[in-house]
Amino acid sequence: MKHRFTPFITLLLCTLVLMILPTEAEAKIYEDTVRLHILANSDSEEDQNLKLRIRDDILLTYKDILKVEPNGNLRIFEEYTDEIEMYVNARLSEYGAPYRAHVTFREEWYDTREYEEFTLPCGTYLSLVVHLGEGEGKNWWCVMYPPLCLDLATDAPRDDAFLGYGEGEVNLIQKGKYNVKFKALELFSSLLKK
Repeated sequence: MKHRFTPFITLLLCTLVLMILPTEAEAKIYEDTVRLHILANSDSEEDQNLKLRIRDDILLTYKDILKVEPNGNLRIFEEYTDEIEMYVNARLSEYGAPYRAHVTFREEWYDTREYEEFTLPCGTYLSLVVHLGEGEGKNWWCVMYPPLCLDLATDAPRDDAFLGYGEGEVNLIQKGKYNVKFKALELFSSLLKK
């Protein structure tokens, strides 16, 4: 009697797993996204304001680069790390900051992030990391590519901001459009982190 239910239970479990596993398009969100992560020197008001000024400077100065289609190779942004580091350090000097910045391009883990118009699942993303001074203050991060954070006034992306994503990815991240697979993608990704 016990053996008659084993194939049924196995089939049921396999079906449930296939239903919640992310599709290729949904899992591609990690491959098609570059995040900008800025770590403030400290939590002082001055350092937090300086973090936001540096953010604005980077996004406004490099906005044309961020709109370039990287043809599937997001590591192209890595080529700009030395230039961006020199630029940020020049700005810090102009602002009279008593510290310098270090810029790297690496993979980082992010928790789920909800914006006004879209949500990104937790997981490991490529990131341009700007470490200001001691880097012990509150962080700021956004989606650098596709350029979802170029509009500094709001979390709402421009109409053309999602062009770097496929239809499955857009459906996954747009507010109100994600489904059970979104949570499954988060769960799957958080298991990989461990």
